[in-house]
Amino acid sequence: MHRFLARQPIFDLNSNIFAYELLFRTGWENCFSGDSDAATRMMVDNWLMYGFGDLTRGATTFLNCTRESLVEGLVTLLPKSTVLELLETIEPDEEVLCACRNFKAKGYQIALDDFQYSDRMEGLVELADYIKIDFRLSDKKERSDVRRLLSGSKATLVAEKVETAEELKIAIDEGFELFQGYFFCRPTVFSRRTVPANGVNYLRLLAELCQSPLEVRKVTELVKSEASICFRLLRLVNSVGFGLGQEVRSIQSALVLAGDDQFRKLAMVAIVSESCKKHPEELLIYALQRARFLELLAPYSRQDATEQYLFGLFSLMSTMLDAPMEKVMALLPLRAEVKAALLGKPNEVGASLRLLESYVQGEWRICAEHAALLGICEGDLTHAYVQSLAWAQAVSSIGVAN
Repeated sequence: MHRFLARQPIFDLNSNIFAYELLFRTGWENCFSGDSDAATRMMVDNWLMYGFGDLTRGATTFLNCTRESLVEGLVTLLPKSTVLELLETIEPDEEVLCACRNFKAKGYQIALDDFQYSDRMEGLVELADYIKIDFRLSDKKERSDVRRLLSGSKATLVAEKVETAEELKIAIDEGFELFQGYFFCRPTVFSRRTVPANGVNYLRLLAELCQSPLEVRKVTELVKSEASICFRLLRLVNSVGFGLGQEVRSIQSALVLAGDDQFRKLAMVAIVSESCKKHPEELLIYALQRARFLELLAPYSRQDATEQYLFGLFSLMSTMLDAPMEKVMALLPLRAEVKAALLGKPNEVGASLRLLESYVQGEWRICAEHAALLGICEGDLTHAYVQSLAWAQAVSSIGVAN
């Protein structure tokens, strides 16, 4: 139920933090083991789920990229402020070069990791904004040769794996401008709680992704019943690439904003990043029930039904993510009134939720007062509760909204 990642700072000549490199981790152990493609997919998904702002504090973010993530365009899910750090194992063929040219045109920057000069690297050198040279794998002469061969490049040189004061002085004398390594700081490991996922929904969504174009109605129903995908989708459309400030009132409008291509990438990243073997948790079922209940009561609350569904679904997101609701709200493009209701302000948006909470808690006097304000009788209230619960349980078990 938790994900792990590490952060290591990159310093400038004045020992100020210039950027952070974010690194995939499988647990509290401060080292990487596993498949690089899976690690990159997980880091992209981590951004979709949580953002990196609390870890980087506005500094530039370096993120390791594999060939798969480049040629399949998965990295376009990341904000354009990201520096795409190409692993040294990537073969710089024309497909990779074409992808990198496209990313540069979109505003991304390119870094070359563990760089060693060869003729085949010339294409990437021309595109690179940063070139990282490993002090553990090079000596003074090798670095001098590389700097001479890079004399025509405009890329900033980064001294990587600097571990002593003496190595830092050497790096400065040799003309490096940025520095990274254990001398400054070992990577710090962080964990983040995940949103419970329903594997059956993921499998059904995977089937829909095989259709071209996407059938928006079917996809909307699947996303409605999968809180983890819904959260990622709203995070995506609230990112800089889609224009900040756009209010989203329904899942369908979010899908339209994202577009087929970006949503396919988002969904595939989520599907391969999550385990599809666990049964949905009770918390997820309750979130789905809240969403459906508020949707059913929209005629009484005189609110938009699709927006009420989103409101109900996200009303437990703070618990799901183990994060303050204020931080969660900063990630989502919802109306100010919806955000206020999610933060506990008693307004018209949250009227149906207050009714549901009093009903569930057996506070009958308060429940009757809320019901009277909405003009709903006891029979209709009970019917909506039973119907929403049955719907949530059915969706969690078969992954389809009726």
